[in-house]
Amino acid sequence: MKGYDVKFIDELKNKNDIADVVGKYVQLERKGGNFWGRCPFHHEKTASFCVNPQGQFYYCFGCHKSGDVISFVREIESLDFSDAVKFLAERAKMPLPDVKYDDEQVREQKKRRDRLLALLKDAALFYAHNLRSAGGAKHVDYIFKRKITGETALRFGLGASLDFNGLPAYLKSKGYSYEEMVAAGAVGEKNGRYFDWLGGRLIIPVIDRFNNVVAFDGRRIDDGKEQKYINTRETAVFSKGKTLFNINNLKKVKNEKGLTDVIIVEGHLDVITVSQAGFPNVVASMGTALTKDQARVLKRYTDKAYISYDGDFAGQKATVRGLEILKDEGMDVKIVSLPDGKDPDDVIKTEGADAYRGYIANAMPLIDFKLQVIKRAFDLNTADGKRKYASNAVRIIRESPSPAEQEDLLKTVREATGYTFETLKRELYSEQAESRETPAPALTLARESGDKEITAARFVLYAFLFAKRYTEDADLEELEFTSAAHAAIKNYILEKTERGEKPNFTDLYEALPEEYGEERDRIAGMETDGRVSGNKRFDEAVYFEDCVRTLKIAALGKRAEMLASRYRAETDETERRKVAAELNEVTAKKNLLSGR
Repeated sequence: MKGYDVKFIDELKNKNDIADVVGKYVQLERKGGNFWGRCPFHHEKTASFCVNPQGQFYYCFGCHKSGDVISFVREIESLDFSDAVKFLAERAKMPLPDVKYDDEQVREQKKRRDRLLALLKDAALFYAHNLRSAGGAKHVDYIFKRKITGETALRFGLGASLDFNGLPAYLKSKGYSYEEMVAAGAVGEKNGRYFDWLGGRLIIPVIDRFNNVVAFDGRRIDDGKEQKYINTRETAVFSKGKTLFNINNLKKVKNEKGLTDVIIVEGHLDVITVSQAGFPNVVASMGTALTKDQARVLKRYTDKAYISYDGDFAGQKATVRGLEILKDEGMDVKIVSLPDGKDPDDVIKTEGADAYRGYIANAMPLIDFKLQVIKRAFDLNTADGKRKYASNAVRIIRESPSPAEQEDLLKTVREATGYTFETLKRELYSEQAESRETPAPALTLARESGDKEITAARFVLYAFLFAKRYTEDADLEELEFTSAAHAAIKNYILEKTERGEKPNFTDLYEALPEEYGEERDRIAGMETDGRVSGNKRFDEAVYFEDCVRTLKIAALGKRAEMLASRYRAETDETERRKVAAELNEVTAKKNLLSGR
């Protein structure tokens, strides 16, 4: 359990129902005893991702991933085991116990990670001190020029880099090595010289949802030709595609006041300005387009997002891409349409916070915004432009599941092109049938075309793990498993039984080595399979007996092969007769079980 007490982990899982946790990221629909949705770990159009509330695990029939609530959080939030436990403990309001790490590698990894985070925190304090010093006067002037108050600067931990040498020297005095400085992304190295990556810039700390400083953003404060912004490079504690600026304050808003929506802007200073104007529910990506990982993080906090990027046409096209990602995660997303050439910072400074609030109130849904964007992409004064616009517009309108909304949007296209409503409607419906998703195939028991023995072993272990009634008269101990993963699962079941305890399938997610994960996942798929769990035409008890017989026949066959080899190699006649007698006995048992 990676250093955690078994009882604590069991209580953690009990207080974090897997259907509730998964439901924050995946739209689930109950069918029978299970919940179904589209897998968050690979792209799919039909729901093949199953959450089993009774067993407290999930399984995807598409990519075959499975896990318990801890492994789901690890995967979806890109966390290690300890951070996933911390995440769930916080959700359940459980205090974290002191942890004793048995694994030397795990202990060293945690020690190194903690060391890098401590270094980054010290760097943030160093920068903040610089801002308050005489040397930070130019940085302070720039902050006031941007109309950022001292209170806001303090809340966001703004700082100043005065030169390229101060930070490495300071961190060295604190006992950090140059190797650690480079590994944390705070310091660069060239030809044996170590320097501050963000030398001379205004420093904006990037803080994760656990309130750790993980990176920095540096803003140029003069009119030089260098890049306006430079981010810390990616490190062991910082990934641009998985981080959102101001997520730590968004978390505070949710915990203290509740959160109904989030505003997504492009730049870090946009976040600071918008937040200062009375909109604390604002975040930004790390200078890149929104990613699926960032969308998943946001989905944990709210189901509704406003994207408020720059008002130029290029910004609007980038907005569409971000919307699609958020929409795929099941979020209700709207676009804040700003005047051309203006960003949120400009609007708030020139028009005021109330005006910006008005733009948010008039935000438009994705489908309307996409129609607006493509309308600007074509010249509607030409026949070719009108045809291309109409064709693309109809393709977008097909995305709407509402016939009423489709008709309303077609009227917009009619007004823009002059085509008749009947013509546009025929084009919409002529191809709509082809665009409909193919329904998900009926689930069937996984009887693979591969090794029959492996399939039988999986089903037998599945039956014992989930305590099926028809296993009561069967003896697991006498069955042989050739796969190391299957043997390990067998040993787990027997150990539990000897202690008078029932096997718990979710134990396997922490108890088994990673290399056994595929076999564990295949067994999970059997418990969530529609045929196994509900189809009366499939008799599990009969199939179980058949699988037990298959394993016994396979074991006898291997024994017979070994004896035949011994017989051929044996030179002593007496020993040959003994081996032959045993071979005949084993062969007879095998033939009897095979019905020969």
